[in-house]
Amino acid sequence: MRVTNLMMSNNALYNLQKQEQRLNNLDQQYTTQKKISSPSEDPIIATRALKLNTTYSEVSQYVDKNIPDALAWMSMTQSALDNTQSMLSGIYEKCVQGNTDGLSDTDRRAIATTLAEYKDQIYQEGTSSYSGRFLFTGFKTDTNLVFTEDTNEKYTISEGISLDSVRSYSTVVNQTSAIDEDVQAVPVRVDYNRLRVGYDKLDYEYAPVIETVNYDDEGNEVRDTLLSVTNSFETYDDFIEAIESGTIATDGVLNTDVVAYIADRGEFALGDEANITLKAALDGSNFDGVPQTVEVTYQKNSFEENQLRPEHYFTCTRVVDEGLDTEKTYKYTKKEEEIKYLVNYNQQMTVNTQAKDCYTHNMGRDIGELVDIVNNAIAAEETMKELEKNYQALTEGTEEYEKAKQIYDNSVVEYELKTKIMQEAFAENETRFQDYAVVFSNQATDVGSREQRIELIKTRLENQQADVEQLQSDNIDVDLSEIIVRYTSAIDVYNAALSATSKSIVDTLLNYL
Repeated sequence: MRVTNLMMSNNALYNLQKQEQRLNNLDQQYTTQKKISSPSEDPIIATRALKLNTTYSEVSQYVDKNIPDALAWMSMTQSALDNTQSMLSGIYEKCVQGNTDGLSDTDRRAIATTLAEYKDQIYQEGTSSYSGRFLFTGFKTDTNLVFTEDTNEKYTISEGISLDSVRSYSTVVNQTSAIDEDVQAVPVRVDYNRLRVGYDKLDYEYAPVIETVNYDDEGNEVRDTLLSVTNSFETYDDFIEAIESGTIATDGVLNTDVVAYIADRGEFALGDEANITLKAALDGSNFDGVPQTVEVTYQKNSFEENQLRPEHYFTCTRVVDEGLDTEKTYKYTKKEEEIKYLVNYNQQMTVNTQAKDCYTHNMGRDIGELVDIVNNAIAAEETMKELEKNYQALTEGTEEYEKAKQIYDNSVVEYELKTKIMQEAFAENETRFQDYAVVFSNQATDVGSREQRIELIKTRLENQQADVEQLQSDNIDVDLSEIIVRYTSAIDVYNAALSATSKSIVDTLLNYL
């Protein structure tokens, strides 16, 4: 076969171009330290890189964003729960202190003041937030747990009750006054059962309903009246007057069928028969052993600062700007509102704790009632001392003296009764606030266990993230020492090719003619 100079030149140029291409590829790998610059160079490496990049992005989303956010949320929750538990321990200590004889007027006032401060601060802990989102309000993270100011918004509330809402209560009737001029009946202690709802100062004009809630075979809600209100009282004083007059009680004992609605106290005083009926529904003893859902529907037209917002706890209807052109109605349904974070592939974790499971109405109302009971004992003592001065200033043996002395004796009976009720209330609340503290301890433990699980997930994902990074590097990154050797070798080969080519195509046939 005849080989011409043109053939040699073409072959030489072709080989040089191949060497230049190889040198260019190596130069690009050397400068970028990546095996390829475009998918067409090696589709397998490119495809694997895309899959690894996707995996790395997902893992990084969990490790760098979702998990830290979840842990921060839970850490703030843990702190609020711990602080509240500490305050409940403080209330317990005050109850122990109050349940002792020999407390002075100053001691009682100090206890009442401290308890009132605890009540406000406990619910303030429930308003804790993280990144502008309230921690304990479920999905309504933009709505505070409590009212931040007094408001006249109207709520119609359907509150589910439990056996813990049905308790006994003690009061004193035939109370004395420092301005009494005539001898009244001797003060008497009255014990009665009552159903207490979440709020006081309810709408007296609205007729509350106590009913059971069930569902038929088709899933339709069925409501049946459980108890009917027999008497309604706007104030607690009206209720006490009805007992004193014998309207609803005999010898200081409520009539058996009485269901007395006391609007300003937010409670229903129950006679024995009504109390048995209610408890039977709640524990299921009269319903084939199946506990019933019992709801009380009532209306409240105003709320004070730091009171819990009903929409976080109950099914309710809220009316804003009633009677104005700007009137709006909102409806809320009670349901579980667990905020879940995706912390791993197909793995979600609940990060929030709901206020209804810890920051309950009973807690605040128990503190408020305890403060009222202490203040009643303080007032009884002050009245007793004032009446003592009154009768001692009179001449012994006179009719005025005897009358004043009898009024004073009645005030002593009242003071002793109220002091006894106060000590019993402190004793009952010792156990009660221990139970509340246990609730918060359990919630804090639950949060802590979820934190530990997330920490374990985070550790596993961090290891996975490191493995994916290594796979990415192995797939796309070049070995720098190897590429330097190959690049240097390619330069030498290219230079040698240039030298050989220059010599082979210099001489032609014309040089010998």
